[in-house]
Amino acid sequence: MGKLLSIQPAYPEQEIIALAASLLKRALLVAFPTETVYGLGANALDPQAVQRIYTAKGRPSTNPLILHINSTAQAKLLASDWPEEADLLAKKFWPGPLTIVLPKSPIVPDLATGGGSTVAIRMPNHPVARALIEASGVPLAAPSANRSLGVSPTRAEHVLQSLGDRVELILDGGPTQRGIESTVVDLTEKPVRILRFGPVTPEDLRNCLKQEVVWGANVADGQIPQPAPGMSARHYSPKTPLSVFESSEEWLRHVTIARPASRRITLFISWPKEQLAPYSEIQCMPSDPAAYAEILYQTLHELDQNQFEEILIELPPKEEEWLAVRDRLTRAAAK
Repeated sequence: MGKLLSIQPAYPEQEIIALAASLLKRALLVAFPTETVYGLGANALDPQAVQRIYTAKGRPSTNPLILHINSTAQAKLLASDWPEEADLLAKKFWPGPLTIVLPKSPIVPDLATGGGSTVAIRMPNHPVARALIEASGVPLAAPSANRSLGVSPTRAEHVLQSLGDRVELILDGGPTQRGIESTVVDLTEKPVRILRFGPVTPEDLRNCLKQEVVWGANVADGQIPQPAPGMSARHYSPKTPLSVFESSEEWLRHVTIARPASRRITLFISWPKEQLAPYSEIQCMPSDPAAYAEILYQTLHELDQNQFEEILIELPPKEEEWLAVRDRLTRAAAK
C-alpha cells in the first residue's frame, strides 16, 4: 500500500515536503491536498512521470491533466500566448479554484494535454500544495487522486482506498475545503467559455472580465483530445447506482414503480420529509451551494461504504450558483 504521512496544513513540515519532492524528481507519484480535492501529482514536464498518472488512474489518454504552478511567471512558461484576460483572472482568482486553458508551449509534453494543442493551468490555494510545487521546482500535473470516473477524494483515506499501492506517498492534510474540482475556463477563443463548472461562478467571471461568458462544449467521449478534464458524460460516480430527479413526482414514480422494494437513501434539499419517509432512508443536504459542494463527495464515499442498493438525489435549482453541483450530480448519474 502507498505510504500515508500526516502533514500540518498551516505549517507544512519541511522534511516531509522534501521527501515528497525527492520522489517527484524521480518520476514517481505523490498524492497531496489542494483546496478542491486531493491531487495525484507528478512532474508535469516528464513524459514518463505523466504516463504513470494515466496508468495509475486508468485514465483515457485523450483526457488532459491540469498543471499546477506556484507563480504567474511559471504559468507563462507553459503557455505560448498570455492574453489580457489571463492576467485579469490570475490577479483576481489565483491562488484559488480556477483553471485557465491556453495554447500550450513546446515544453509541455503532448501526453499532459491529452494530445491537444492547449494546456490547462491552475495555481492552488493550499499551503501543502504550494510548498510541494516550490520544493519540486517544476509544475505538477495533478488530476484527482482516484481511479478514473470514480468519486473524487476529499480526504487522504479516499486516496488510499482508491489507489492503494499505485501511489508512492500520500500527504494527509485533512479534509479539503471546497469539496469539488476547480472551474475551468477556455481563453483560446471569444467569448470566454466555461468548460467545467466549479467554485468560481459565471457571475464571478463576468464581474472580473467585464464581458460575456458562455459555457458548454460538445466533445465525444474518448474519441478526440478534450480541452479540459471532467467533460466526460459519466464522471464522479460512486459504486452504488445513483439516480437524480428534478421533482418529487419523478422520484415517487421511480420508487413506487421502478424499484418498489429497494434499500435506498435519498439526499434532498427541499422536498417534504414526510413524502419520502415511507419509501427511503433520507438525508437532508445543505441549501447553500458552497456548503453542499463541500460535503458532496464525502457523503457519496460514506454512502458507498453503507452498501445501499441505490442512491436517489434531488437536483438543486437551475440557478447559476448551483451549476457546479448540478454538473457533478448529473455526470455521476449518467449510465
